Amino acid sequence: MPERTATMEHIDTTDRNILNGRPISPRREPHLGDDYLCQVGASLSCGACCGLYNVADVSRRTLERLLGDRTRRFGRVTRTIDGIMAFRREIETLENQNRPMPDFHHCPFLGFVGPSKETVGCMLHPLEPLNRGMDFRSLSHYGGMACHIYFCPATRLLPTRCKQIVRTVITDWYLYGLLVTEHRLLLAVFEEIEHRLNRQVFMDDFIHNAGAREALYNLFLLRVSWPFRRPGPLRLVNYFFNDHRHPRPDIPTAAEGQAIERYHAILKELETRTDSTEIVRQAELYLDDKLRLLQANLQS
Repeated sequence: MPERTATMEHIDTTDRNILNGRPISPRREPHLGDDYLCQVGASLSCGACCGLYNVADVSRRTLERLLGDRTRRFGRVTRTIDGIMAFRREIETLENQNRPMPDFHHCPFLGFVGPSKETVGCMLHPLEPLNRGMDFRSLSHYGGMACHIYFCPATRLLPTRCKQIVRTVITDWYLYGLLVTEHRLLLAVFEEIEHRLNRQVFMDDFIHNAGAREALYNLFLLRVSWPFRRPGPLRLVNYFFNDHRHPRPDIPTAAEGQAIERYHAILKELETRTDSTEIVRQAELYLDDKLRLLQANLQS
């Protein structure tokens, strides 16, 4: 999974301390400032890299129920290795283990974290109050170093101004986690917006412009509600790693008289149906309406 590497000496030292029951001082996660995408605010966070959306039913209601149940159960767990591993076995027995992407790990330690329990995050983190400063993340599938050395491609590939806009416009974890890791989709959307305006866009374009915020939010919402998405088991699962295991199907070259090339990347990342040129044309026009509305609000 990680795109960066760490020395085995560091990993082994961390793991030995955990397994010997020694508390580890809560280490600051890498501070990326305006580029940080993981834990953003009181209700805004992303658990996509831990396989949050790799479940049989990825609806908001189902995930809220699943994460809430885990959070309550883990709150009663004795913070020992045996207690934590027993919790893992319990969750894997209770929950549906049919994964749309069997090779993409879904972590059973994802739950609601923080003072108000409104953000998705790691229940093994040392800053979770019931953990009393102990870092139990070495008991997870990827080990304790994953949070320190891995960041999704969006962190590196999206311009800072685009990341700031996403964090400004989206206000809840469900859509945020589905979208912020989709760097190809976001790059294509922002490229189209800036092509229309003939300039770059920044967070200030949206902070004081409610119409533009709403129009961009509705554009982002297509990640969940795209009416032209191809049928299939994967649906909303977002696999954003760069190992090319689950590429998105390409969009065929436009037929004569159609002008879909400009939206090619967006339509591809939204997994648009391609079983008829008429459907593709409808998808193009539908997307065009959303973009025109955003453009009008930004130019008002």
